[in-house]
Amino acid sequence: KQWYQRRVAITAGQGDGSDMTAKNCLPAQGEAAPTKCSQAKFLEYTGLAAGQNYACGACAANSGATCQDCDGNTDAACNTKIETAESFKCYDYEVKEEKLVKKETSVTCQRLKDTAIKCNMPGTAADTTYSVKNNGCGPCVEADKTSNKCADCDEGECNSAFAVTAFVLPLLAAFYFLL
Repeated sequence: KQWYQRRVAITAGQGDGSDMTAKNCLPAQGEAAPTKCSQAKFLEYTGLAAGQNYACGACAANSGATCQDCDGNTDAACNTKIETAESFKCYDYEVKEEKLVKKETSVTCQRLKDTAIKCNMPGTAADTTYSVKNNGCGPCVEADKTSNKCADCDEGECNSAFAVTAFVLPLLAAFYFLL
């Protein structure tokens, strides 16, 4: 006699996320049934990583920056839609004529459901070699904040006040000490 083991398929959200109805993850002929489900990773202040759908099976090798997986089960999909909060806008900065200046157009920042609104901008000690993090979305890196190379604020488009040159601050400081 030949005995066959009945396998119960795990369920997973599948596709681009427009239909999150859990579907059975059936193995391809001759392959083992999947035990994991995968989906795009949410990158804080950036949004869902591009190029990754909801799927049956583990993330591909070397895709940890854009994909996350979970242990599948038969009751409900583990790769559910990630809860986000309303997006907000911040300004990015660039070097023009030897100074850091705010770009004309703000960028859209994405956040998770419980993530606070934060924008970052050049601080008082920033010079033209400083690069604003995440296009101005999110908080400062702690080391940059401590060294006054970065400042942050907690409202949308609140980072629009900076426009100090790399030469004006040292000049002002020298002038102050001469008086």
